[in-house]
Amino acid sequence: MRDRSGEVLRVTLGPNDTDCRPYYTADPSDWIVRALVAVEDGTFWTHCGVRPLSILRAAGQNLFYGRRISGASTLSMQTVRLIKPHPKTLLWKVREAIMALKMERAKDKIWILSQYLNRAPFGSNLVGIEAAAQGWFGKSPKALGLGEAALLAGMVQAPSRFRPDRNLKRALKRRDYVLRRLGELGWATPEQIAAARTVLPEIRRAPRPFKAPFYCDWFVQETGITHGDVTTPLEADVQSACEAAVDEASAAGGYAASAVVLRVADGAVLALACSGDYFGAKDGQVNTALAPRPAGSTLKPFLAALALDRGLVTPEERLLDAPVAFKGYRPANFDNRYRGRVTLRDALVLSLNIPFVRLLHKTGAPAFADNLRTLGFRHLGGEAAEGGLGMAIGNVEVSLLELVRAYGTLARNGGGVYSPEAAYLVADMLSGRERTGAALGHVADVACPRFAWKTGTSSAYRDAWTVLWNPEYVVGVWCGHKSGGFGDTALVGAKAAAPVAWKIARRLYPAGSGPWYGAPPGVFRRTICSLTGLAATADCPETEEGRALRGRTPATLCAAHR
Repeated sequence: MRDRSGEVLRVTLGPNDTDCRPYYTADPSDWIVRALVAVEDGTFWTHCGVRPLSILRAAGQNLFYGRRISGASTLSMQTVRLIKPHPKTLLWKVREAIMALKMERAKDKIWILSQYLNRAPFGSNLVGIEAAAQGWFGKSPKALGLGEAALLAGMVQAPSRFRPDRNLKRALKRRDYVLRRLGELGWATPEQIAAARTVLPEIRRAPRPFKAPFYCDWFVQETGITHGDVTTPLEADVQSACEAAVDEASAAGGYAASAVVLRVADGAVLALACSGDYFGAKDGQVNTALAPRPAGSTLKPFLAALALDRGLVTPEERLLDAPVAFKGYRPANFDNRYRGRVTLRDALVLSLNIPFVRLLHKTGAPAFADNLRTLGFRHLGGEAAEGGLGMAIGNVEVSLLELVRAYGTLARNGGGVYSPEAAYLVADMLSGRERTGAALGHVADVACPRFAWKTGTSSAYRDAWTVLWNPEYVVGVWCGHKSGGFGDTALVGAKAAAPVAWKIARRLYPAGSGPWYGAPPGVFRRTICSLTGLAATADCPETEEGRALRGRTPATLCAAHR
């Protein structure tokens, strides 16, 4: 499994617990290629796939002695045997020769050597030269020295017999034979051969790569791919930034943290990191980016976008932040204060619960639940299943990855779920220098890229959330305790998760600037009443400019001053 640049993230064992990494391409300048050809098939570069005289010689010797004394298989014939294993019988030897001739006509020598070197066993559970070079010497095939390459090339005749960790003396004798063959063919100088013989190979059984463990676990679970050479969308620098940020936050706060970064254009997950030692405590391998947790206020932007599209509200329309009860349900704001009339923007920025519960009642809880399911939330249950108004303040469970992907829909101009106008207005309301300053304090004096962002804190201080987005990226962060414990007052979205998310976001744009959205043509400005936020009449004593959605916002006039 590789990252986007081709760097290996993880190697998993194949059938029979073999370690095979079949991605080496033969290069005639590599010592391993020269050594292999020298010891196994000195005329490889010039023959047509078989050597008729060698076959006759081997057949005569074997008949004379009544047993197998020598073989006549070229590297091409051996490659056929590796690609299509078969018994060592005379009939199969003929078939092998015919198939080698056909292969030589269809493929070039480099392809044949690459196939051989990617399939040949090299002792232990190592199959292929990439696994062998990494497994025995901790380096790539191209980095092998002459002596190391000669030792590995000598192993292919009898991998167990010439294992250097068990039969070093025998392996070195075989290595010296390979070196002698290289000298006879003129492919290595006497000085190079002498130097290689004097060096005792340093056997280092290197561990298999195991980077970005939580990302790799998720990728296998997501795609179902368990074998083969797979390239993931992971970007190493973004992954490193996320890992450092969540580990630092976890160490400082005493809680777990996770982060996900998504590319908006195609929804590719570029990074997924969880704090802590993967091989540590009993819950070390719990992927907190996938665990469903109470959403807090992170769902409010989706309700706002849905209500905007349905013509139920505009950004500057006033909502009532005052005590209310719905069949015994009495929502309260996080700070237990009431602010009277507030704009939709202020209700979003301040994350006020009561105005959004009122808005959900107006929109319809079943409609919002369906909307959330369309966005890909699979763990809703609870309030969503019952059609409860508690959805407005996050009394449903979501995972960080689900949340980031849902915000990716908003970031992708609504992604067909919302209109571009609604998606733009939500992003605009939740962005701006004032908002950035609230998150970063004096750090915001340095140039910062523009992001829209929303925080969330679940009830009883269980979870802290923050999601940032712009036209290119979505960054999501969760902080909390894996056990689901509550009462940790440090777990407030703006205090625990927001600084982590902004740290990652700034790493995405080292120069401090990034792209932003242009206003869609369907967003227009009109004169509104400063008291209600509705279209002003001549009777409204104070007016201001407000935004609306063409074809969606009804032309309802303010009736407060008639």
